Amino acid sequence: MEMRANHDALTGLPNRRFFIESLEKRIMRCQRYGDNTALLFLDVDDLKAVNDAHGHGAGDALLICLAKILKGNIRVCDMVARIGGDEFALLLDNLDADRVEKKILSLIDLIQSADLKYDGQVLKLGAAIGYSFVGPADTVSALMSRADEAMYRSKRDDG
Repeated sequence: MEMRANHDALTGLPNRRFFIESLEKRIMRCQRYGDNTALLFLDVDDLKAVNDAHGHGAGDALLICLAKILKGNIRVCDMVARIGGDEFALLLDNLDADRVEKKILSLIDLIQSADLKYDGQVLKLGAAIGYSFVGPADTVSALMSRADEAMYRSKRDDG
Protein backbone atom coordinates (compact mmCIF):
# COMPACT_ATOMS: atom_id res chain seq x y z
CA MET A 1 0.00 0.00 0.00
CA GLU A 2 2.80 2.41 0.92
CA MET A 3 4.61 1.62 -2.35
CA ARG A 4 1.52 2.55 -4.36
CA ALA A 5 1.03 5.74 -2.36
CA ASN A 6 4.62 6.89 -2.91
CA HIS A 7 5.35 5.74 -6.45
CA ASP A 8 4.09 6.51 -9.91
CA ALA A 9 2.00 3.61 -11.25
CA LEU A 10 3.31 3.95 -14.83
CA THR A 11 7.07 4.33 -14.31
CA GLY A 12 7.57 2.88 -10.84
CA LEU A 13 9.54 6.00 -9.88
CA PRO A 14 8.81 7.96 -6.72
CA ASN A 15 5.86 10.32 -7.22
CA ARG A 16 5.59 14.06 -6.58
CA ARG A 17 4.38 13.68 -2.98
CA PHE A 18 7.25 11.39 -1.99
CA PHE A 19 9.71 13.56 -3.90
CA ILE A 20 8.62 16.73 -2.07
CA GLU A 21 9.06 14.98 1.29
CA SER A 22 12.54 13.84 0.24
CA LEU A 23 13.40 17.30 -1.04
CA GLU A 24 12.39 18.89 2.28
CA LYS A 25 14.77 16.52 4.10
CA ARG A 26 17.59 17.24 1.64
CA ILE A 27 17.16 20.98 2.03
CA MET A 28 17.34 20.70 5.82
CA ARG A 29 20.44 18.51 5.58
CA CYS A 30 22.13 20.92 3.17
CA GLN A 31 21.36 23.88 5.38
CA ARG A 32 22.49 22.14 8.55
CA TYR A 33 25.66 20.42 7.30
CA GLY A 34 26.59 22.48 4.26
CA ASP A 35 26.02 19.59 1.85
CA ASN A 36 25.74 20.38 -1.83
CA THR A 37 22.62 19.17 -3.67
CA ALA A 38 21.37 20.10 -7.12
CA LEU A 39 17.72 19.87 -8.13
CA LEU A 40 17.21 19.10 -11.82
CA PHE A 41 13.89 19.51 -13.62
CA LEU A 42 13.37 17.60 -16.84
CA ASP A 43 10.52 18.21 -19.29
CA VAL A 44 9.86 15.74 -22.11
CA ASP A 45 9.83 17.26 -25.59
CA ASP A 46 6.65 16.91 -27.65
CA LEU A 47 4.84 14.29 -25.56
CA LYS A 48 1.48 15.67 -26.67
CA ALA A 49 2.51 15.32 -30.31
CA VAL A 50 3.53 11.69 -29.71
CA ASN A 51 0.20 11.01 -27.99
CA ASP A 52 -1.72 12.70 -30.82
CA ALA A 53 0.18 10.94 -33.62
CA HIS A 54 0.64 7.46 -32.12
CA GLY A 55 -1.80 7.20 -29.21
CA HIS A 56 -1.38 7.35 -25.46
CA GLY A 57 0.24 3.91 -25.41
CA ALA A 58 3.16 5.40 -27.32
CA GLY A 59 3.38 8.31 -24.88
CA ASP A 60 3.34 5.87 -21.97
CA ALA A 61 6.09 3.79 -23.60
CA LEU A 62 8.14 6.97 -24.05
CA LEU A 63 7.74 7.91 -20.37
CA ILE A 64 8.69 4.38 -19.25
CA CYS A 65 11.77 4.41 -21.50
CA LEU A 66 12.83 7.80 -20.19
CA ALA A 67 12.35 6.69 -16.58
CA LYS A 68 14.61 3.67 -17.21
CA ILE A 69 17.30 5.87 -18.76
CA LEU A 70 17.23 8.29 -15.83
CA LYS A 71 17.09 5.58 -13.14
CA GLY A 72 19.90 3.66 -14.81
CA ASN A 73 22.21 6.67 -14.96
CA ILE A 74 22.18 8.10 -11.46
CA ARG A 75 24.10 7.05 -8.38
CA VAL A 76 22.53 5.20 -5.45
CA CYS A 77 22.72 8.40 -3.36
CA ASP A 78 20.77 10.35 -5.98
CA MET A 79 17.05 10.33 -6.69
CA VAL A 80 14.78 10.56 -9.73
CA ALA A 81 11.00 10.99 -9.58
CA ARG A 82 8.11 11.59 -11.93
CA ILE A 83 6.52 14.77 -10.63
CA GLY A 84 3.96 15.45 -13.33
CA GLY A 85 2.63 14.22 -16.66
CA ASP A 86 5.82 14.80 -18.64
CA GLU A 87 8.03 16.20 -15.90
CA PHE A 88 10.74 14.46 -13.92
CA ALA A 89 12.97 15.74 -11.11
CA LEU A 90 16.37 14.57 -9.97
CA LEU A 91 18.34 15.24 -6.81
CA LEU A 92 22.09 14.96 -7.27
CA ASP A 93 24.31 15.15 -4.21
CA ASN A 94 27.84 16.49 -3.88
CA LEU A 95 28.44 17.69 -7.42
CA ASP A 96 29.73 21.13 -8.37
CA ALA A 97 28.18 23.13 -11.22
CA ASP A 98 30.65 21.81 -13.79
CA ARG A 99 29.88 18.18 -12.94
CA VAL A 100 26.11 18.86 -12.88
CA GLU A 101 26.31 20.41 -16.35
CA LYS A 102 28.34 17.44 -17.62
CA LYS A 103 25.74 15.10 -16.13
CA ILE A 104 22.96 17.01 -17.86
CA LEU A 105 24.76 16.81 -21.21
CA SER A 106 25.30 13.09 -20.69
CA LEU A 107 21.62 12.51 -19.87
CA ILE A 108 20.46 14.57 -22.87
CA ASP A 109 22.80 12.58 -25.12
CA LEU A 110 21.49 9.26 -23.74
CA ILE A 111 17.88 10.40 -24.15
CA GLN A 112 18.37 11.68 -27.70
CA SER A 113 20.26 8.57 -28.79
CA ALA A 114 17.59 6.20 -27.45
CA ASP A 115 15.50 4.64 -30.19
CA LEU A 116 12.14 3.65 -28.82
CA LYS A 117 10.43 1.12 -31.03
CA TYR A 118 6.67 1.28 -30.76
CA ASP A 119 4.12 -0.37 -33.04
CA GLY A 120 6.65 -0.79 -35.84
CA GLN A 121 7.93 2.77 -35.66
CA VAL A 122 10.95 4.39 -34.05
CA LEU A 123 10.07 7.28 -31.77
CA LYS A 124 12.71 9.84 -30.93
CA LEU A 125 13.05 11.10 -27.38
CA GLY A 126 14.03 14.58 -26.34
CA ALA A 127 14.02 16.62 -23.16
CA ALA A 128 15.00 19.94 -21.66
CA ILE A 129 16.77 20.02 -18.30
CA GLY A 130 17.39 22.91 -15.93
CA TYR A 131 18.87 22.95 -12.45
CA SER A 132 19.41 24.90 -9.29
CA PHE A 133 21.45 24.27 -6.16
CA VAL A 134 19.98 24.24 -2.67
CA GLY A 135 20.66 27.62 -1.09
CA PRO A 136 21.20 28.50 2.57
CA ALA A 137 17.70 29.90 3.08
CA ASP A 138 15.80 27.86 0.49
CA THR A 139 12.28 26.58 0.74
CA VAL A 140 10.94 23.76 -1.39
CA SER A 141 8.86 26.15 -3.48
CA ALA A 142 11.73 28.61 -4.06
CA LEU A 143 14.13 25.87 -5.11
CA MET A 144 11.58 24.20 -7.37
CA SER A 145 10.70 27.54 -8.93
CA ARG A 146 14.35 28.27 -9.79
CA ALA A 147 14.90 24.80 -11.27
CA ASP A 148 11.66 25.12 -13.26
CA GLU A 149 12.71 28.53 -14.62
CA ALA A 150 16.11 27.10 -15.60
CA MET A 151 14.39 24.21 -17.40
CA TYR A 152 12.17 26.62 -19.37
CA ARG A 153 15.24 28.73 -20.27
CA SER A 154 16.90 25.55 -21.53
CA LYS A 155 13.79 24.67 -23.55
CA ARG A 156 13.69 28.19 -25.08
CA ASP A 157 17.42 28.20 -25.84
CA ASP A 158 17.32 24.78 -27.52
CA GLY A 159 13.98 25.34 -29.26
